[in-house]
Amino acid sequence: MTKSLNIIVCGAGISGLGAAIALKRKGHQVSVIEAASQLQESGAGIQVPPNSLRILKSWGLETKFIAKVMCPKSVAIRRYATGEVIGRTEMNPVLQDKYGFPYWFIHRADYQNILYDAAIEAGIQILLGTPIESVDEKEPTVILASGKELKADLIVGADGVRSRTRASVLKEEVEALESSQCAYSATVPVNLMNSDPNLAHLMTDVNANLWLGPDGHIMGYPIRNGEVYNLVLVSPGKASVGKWNDRADVEEMRSRHAEWEPTVQRLLSHVTTCLKWKLAYVPPLERWASKNGRVVIIGDAAHAMLPLLSQGAAVSIEDGTALAECLDRVTDLVDLSPVLRAFQDLRKSRCETISKAALSLVDLWHLHDGPEQEGRDLKMKQDMTNTVGVTSDSKSSLDMMRDKFVPWMFGYDTVRQANMFLDSHLTRKGIGEGFVSRAIEQGGFLSLGQ
Repeated sequence: MTKSLNIIVCGAGISGLGAAIALKRKGHQVSVIEAASQLQESGAGIQVPPNSLRILKSWGLETKFIAKVMCPKSVAIRRYATGEVIGRTEMNPVLQDKYGFPYWFIHRADYQNILYDAAIEAGIQILLGTPIESVDEKEPTVILASGKELKADLIVGADGVRSRTRASVLKEEVEALESSQCAYSATVPVNLMNSDPNLAHLMTDVNANLWLGPDGHIMGYPIRNGEVYNLVLVSPGKASVGKWNDRADVEEMRSRHAEWEPTVQRLLSHVTTCLKWKLAYVPPLERWASKNGRVVIIGDAAHAMLPLLSQGAAVSIEDGTALAECLDRVTDLVDLSPVLRAFQDLRKSRCETISKAALSLVDLWHLHDGPEQEGRDLKMKQDMTNTVGVTSDSKSSLDMMRDKFVPWMFGYDTVRQANMFLDSHLTRKGIGEGFVSRAIEQGGFLSLGQ
């Protein structure tokens, strides 16, 4: 019989709330603690690909999401200076037909609020305005900034790129690595979009737009039932790592894109305020679970990645779901250590492979004008259904991304894969026997989930 655990989740972001819901559905007692005193309207539009939508739908949240999402037919990849379409990523209904689930765009705040409401409805206790000072894995205990201590059977660190929980797992501070890029987020209200005849069509267009340019890119699409047009602009800049609501200089943002096409210029002319944050990623860690199996990290705390593959939130939802499946094998507290090693072996290589692929896209997307950029654009034009490429400009690498990597990423069934892995690597005679490393060498990821 599965043991019901008392679990504290640190962090009420998408990762933490998703994990809390998955764990509660398995019968565990779950509390979530969050430093912020209220959920904030921060961040920008993010994406909900089939691999995470599979999970959200199983939780009965599809209807709530549909009220807030955009369901794009495709993403038009455009040349920054002219707006010429140089590639196209097919989305809906292609992905629905192929993987059984569509691909959505949504505002991060809407996503978080839907999960928050679902967690409250499930009876999960959420303590806002409760910053943590540290985590002691021995007890295990969460020490709050107020000095109060909270004890649990298991502590789940979903506290983001600047995680306090991570140090208790690794016994040392591991800081996120900064990229050279900042992301700027801005929205343009529908009334301003519709008042400009050169922009009004973007509010009814069934396609999203991705402009690629020197040292940066821009993603744009309508969200919130067409109330606003969402823009995320990535370019070199400075900001605080892990802080989502730094105010950005609108004029600086405009000046960085002064050479971009007229549609971009007109969009930016309607922006009055914008936020920025530093793009950073967590390097591969030695482990995600403490040696005694009483603390584990997930989401950005374990594998923060650059957003170029739009998988950060998706694999975080996978993490919480996989963790819940793993803990379903626990019959006694002594099982926690081997079960969390299984969770780590199951998840770590997948997330690190996706993170590495996202990192590799920076150079490809941000090429300066010249022979390499021309070769990239030609390849994209030749294959308008290609999803995204990798740094190598060889045909085989681009085809491998489309034909192997993308199906492995989007077609992943977390519950099925977790249980297949656990069946293979946990033995009922000595639950910890039979663990094997699932570290993935270059190219080896293609065998997983096929």
